[in-house]
Amino acid sequence: MKGAYGLIFAVFLGLLGGVLNWLYLENKTRDVASVSFLGIAEGVSVAPGQPLAGRHFVEVRIPERHAKNLQDFVYLYDDRATLEGSPATRDYEGGELVFRADHRTPPAELKLDDNEEMFWVPVDSRSFVPSLVNPGDRITFIVPVYASQPTRLGSNAPAEDVAESVADAVVGPTEEIGPFRVKSLGDRLGTLDVMKASRRAPLQERQIGIVVDITKPEEVERAKRLRDRLATSDYRNIGIILHSSN
Repeated sequence: MKGAYGLIFAVFLGLLGGVLNWLYLENKTRDVASVSFLGIAEGVSVAPGQPLAGRHFVEVRIPERHAKNLQDFVYLYDDRATLEGSPATRDYEGGELVFRADHRTPPAELKLDDNEEMFWVPVDSRSFVPSLVNPGDRITFIVPVYASQPTRLGSNAPAEDVAESVADAVVGPTEEIGPFRVKSLGDRLGTLDVMKASRRAPLQERQIGIVVDITKPEEVERAKRLRDRLATSDYRNIGIILHSSN
């Protein structure tokens, strides 16, 4: 009988110890400092351009020791009021954090540094995909080298005459000239998703604006060679190579 009582007492002590341990850990957890970040609530889907609303957001608490410098990249939950009513710049799904880099607006105007000059290169949109090229990217131009030049025609020349002129020209090997940094695609000075979120449609994206640092002789020489080659080819049959952003 004493053995039975002893067993019951031991079980009781074990249970009591478990409860006390759970209470201790619960209190310790409450004492841990945390940072509240802004997330998208479960079950929510937001399309680009759709206004963000308070019902889209949820508080995501992360222990401070793990958050480190995350708040430099992710909005704090207390910042949610500044985003309400603004258009989403990309697709959001429930469970995601809202990154600061996602909430951008297109640059309002073209700005060049004192050491920069810019010129535009018209590129046939059939030879590249404008939506995959963004300001800040590095590209190289593929320029045809003609053994005999196309006949220069006015800008209002019929399409058939232009096609005949190019067909009559003798094309040699192509030349790759670059790299150059893209500053604009038509009037687009930022990424396409940000521009669409601001309900603006890009114009003349096949006109690629490239920037040259005039303090760097090698860039100036490349730009001069490109302009000369474009002029002799009458700005026809130009392609581009998109370089890695790394």
